[in-house]
Parts: sequence; structure tokens; C-alpha cells
Amino acid sequence: MRNFNTRFRLRDSDKQIRLLYTLFLFLILAGFTFSFLWAHSMTGLSPQGIADHYRGSDSTFGEPMSFRELAEVTHFHLFTMPVVFIILAHVLYLTATTSAIKIGTTWMAFGGVMLDLLSPWLISYVSPLFFLTMLMGDVFMTVGFLIMMAIPLYEMWVLEQPLMSGKTNEDR
Repeated sequence: MRNFNTRFRLRDSDKQIRLLYTLFLFLILAGFTFSFLWAHSMTGLSPQGIADHYRGSDSTFGEPMSFRELAEVTHFHLFTMPVVFIILAHVLYLTATTSAIKIGTTWMAFGGVMLDLLSPWLISYVSPLFFLTMLMGDVFMTVGFLIMMAIPLYEMWVLEQPLMSGKTNEDR
């Protein structure tokens, strides 16, 4: 398989391309922010709140999530989350950072996605203690995203030296 990024790096791109990637990254940041706010409003991000959201609660008159509701949420997230993270990974792989950071961040982010997709089922059908699995998945996804955002933004807008020879700052 041919490596798609052997010749193109974000640092070498013109301002319009860097702006496009920057807007994408900030829109994804907005999405993460609203997801966090939504999760906080639904669960308070507390262990009991997370368990009650999926298992139901007499105190809030909440019904447990049905198999159909869990399947609907999983179906939607199973198609969207990997797409978002593969795009983010592609952006990270267009940077000059080390392979270890690229690979580690990719595994962390996709591992977080898998934990996040699996945890509602575990919470609902196995034990409310699997709220820890959900929180761990969310932390992995968030940290992965922040790395996938920070490194490209740093390379595109802070570093001045292009990687490719013969290109000057006026060309950027």
C-alpha cells in the first residue's frame, strides 16, 4: 500500500489549504464541546447519572434504554465516529511529527471510540460499573482529538520554516 503523505505536508501548503484544515479542526472542536455539554446535561457526568441514563432510575422516572434505542445510538455512532477520526488521523499524518506519536494517537483515539460504543451495552446489560469504561473511552477520544488538533495547528500556523526545499515564506 502506498503511503499517501510522503510528499505533501501541512507546513508546505498554501494559506487557503491551511485555512480549510483549520476550519475543519475548529468545527470538530465545536462538535466535541457540544457533545460534552450534552453529556453533562443528561448525566451530570457522574457515575450514577451515567448509569441512570442507560439503566433508568426511579428517582428521575427514567426508563431504561431499550435494545432498540441502544441499537439506534450505536448504529449512528458506529458510522460517524470512525469517519471523523479517520479524517483527523489523516490530518495528523500530514504533519512531520514522529511515527510513534501518530500511531499511538491513532490507537488511543480509535480505542476510545470502541470503548465508547461498547460501554452503553455493558452498562445496560452487565453492570453500572462500566460507566468507567465509558469515561475512559471519552478521555481517550478527547485526548486523541486534542493531539490531532494541536500538532497540525502548530505546524500550520506557528512553525515558519517550510519542509520542502526551494519554498520561501512568501510562497506560503
